[in-house]
Amino acid sequence: MPNSGGRAPWLVFTAGLLWAGTGHAQAWLPSRGSGEISASYTDTFDTKHYLFDGSEVDVGHIRYYTYELAGAYSPTDRLRVNASVPVIRSIYMGAFPHPTSVDDGTYHTTYTDLRTELHYQLLLNPVALAPYVAYVEPLHHYATLGHAAPGRGLHETWLGFAVGKSLDDWIPKTFFQARFTYAFVQKVQGISHDKQNIEAEVGYFITRYFNVQGLFQWQKTLGGIPLPVPRSNSLYWYHDILGASAYTNLGVGASWEYSDRLGLSFAYIGAIDGKNGHKLGRGVTVSVQYQLGQH
Repeated sequence: MPNSGGRAPWLVFTAGLLWAGTGHAQAWLPSRGSGEISASYTDTFDTKHYLFDGSEVDVGHIRYYTYELAGAYSPTDRLRVNASVPVIRSIYMGAFPHPTSVDDGTYHTTYTDLRTELHYQLLLNPVALAPYVAYVEPLHHYATLGHAAPGRGLHETWLGFAVGKSLDDWIPKTFFQARFTYAFVQKVQGISHDKQNIEAEVGYFITRYFNVQGLFQWQKTLGGIPLPVPRSNSLYWYHDILGASAYTNLGVGASWEYSDRLGLSFAYIGAIDGKNGHKLGRGVTVSVQYQLGQH
C-alpha cells in the first residue's frame, strides 16, 4: 500500500467515489486532464421531527428519492471543477400536512438546485489540503413549505476546505479525510441562518480495489428560528427554510474500484441527535462513477 506522501492513486480514486456517492471530502485532487461523470441514487426515510429542545415527535413520515447527476474536470494538477444537479421525488404520509400541494399524500418530482464547486490542491504534505468555494443556485421556483418540500430554494455561497492523510505509518491500509464548510445562506424575512458543516470518514482498504469507511456528518445553524412555529405566526410560512437545524449523523460506506475507470460506492447514514428539523431515519446512497481522460 503506497504512502500518502504523493498523490497516491488509490486515495485520489477513493476521494472521487466519496464525492460522487455521498458528497464528502475530496482532499486529494486528480491530475490535469482527468474528469468524471457520476450518477447517484439516495433513498431517505424520515419518521420523526426534532423540536427546538432535541425532543422527537411523530407527525408523519417522509420519503425522498434523490437522483443526482454530477461531473468534474481538472484543468490543472491543482484545480478541480465540480457541478451537480439533483432530481427529488418525495411524499408525505401522515395526518398533519402543511397547507401546500407537496403534502397531499402523493409523490411529487422536480429538479432543484445547481451546485458548482472549485477546489484547489494547496498541500500534499504533511497532509493533503484542498480549500474550495461553491455556489448553490436554485434552478426554478419550487415548493419550500411542507414536510415533503424538495429543498429550500435559496442562494448559498460555501467556503471550506478538505483535509486528508494516509494513516499507513500507524495503521496499515487506513486513511482519514474530512471537509469543513461555512455556508453563507440567503436571508429570509431579514433573518440570518448561515450554516456550518463537518463531514468526515475513516477508511480501510480490505484489498487495493475495495475499502470500507466509517462516516460522520454534523451541522449547526447560526441563527434561524426554533421549531415548531404556530400557524398564527407570520414566520410559519417560512419555518421549513428558517429552522435552526442541527444534527449529528453516523454511518458506514464502501467503495469498489471495478476497473481503471469504473467505480461503485455505497453509504448508509442514520441520525444520532438533532434539533429543529427532520430526523434522518435512514439514508441509503448508491453511486456509479466513470473516469474520463487521464486518471
